[in-house]
Amino acid sequence: MTGLSEDLIERRDEFCRARGRTIAPGPPGSGLEAVVWPTIEGSILKVHRHEYTFPPELAAYQHLAERCGSRLHGFQIPLLLDYAPELAILELSFVTPPYILDFVCTSVGSRPDSFDLDRIERESQTKFGADWPEVRRLLEALMQIGIYYDDVHNKNIRLR
Repeated sequence: MTGLSEDLIERRDEFCRARGRTIAPGPPGSGLEAVVWPTIEGSILKVHRHEYTFPPELAAYQHLAERCGSRLHGFQIPLLLDYAPELAILELSFVTPPYILDFVCTSVGSRPDSFDLDRIERESQTKFGADWPEVRRLLEALMQIGIYYDDVHNKNIRLR
C-alpha cells in the first residue's frame, strides 16, 4: 500500500469496524482527492485525503439522490449508502458503464463564476470524440437539477 498515509488506513479501518464492512482483496483505486476500496459487501469506500473535499461531494450525492436517484440521462450514478463526516468517508454503490462519478469538483445550487461549459467543451471534446454530444447532454441534465460538474474526463464519465 505504498503512498497511502497511515491516517487514511486508520480512518478506513475505523469505518469498517463500526459498520461491519470488510475490504476486498486487491489494490485500492487512487485519485488526487481520495482513495477508494471495494468491500466484500459490494460497496465502495471513498476515503477523502483532506477534510475540506468531503462536504461538497457529500452535498452533491445527497442532492443527486433527492433529484434523480441512481440514474440521470441513461448514466448510472453511485448511490450514497452511508457516510461518516468525522472520518471524511463515503460509502457508495458500485456502478458499471455508462456512469458518472466523483463529485469532488462539483458545485450544488448556484452556478459558480468559474463554471464555463464552453471551456469544458473545448477541453473535453477530443477526450470523448464522437461521444461528446452525449456527455454534453449529461452535463446539461446535471445543470438542470442544480449541479455544476467541472471534472470532465474519461475516468469520471464512462460510456462503455
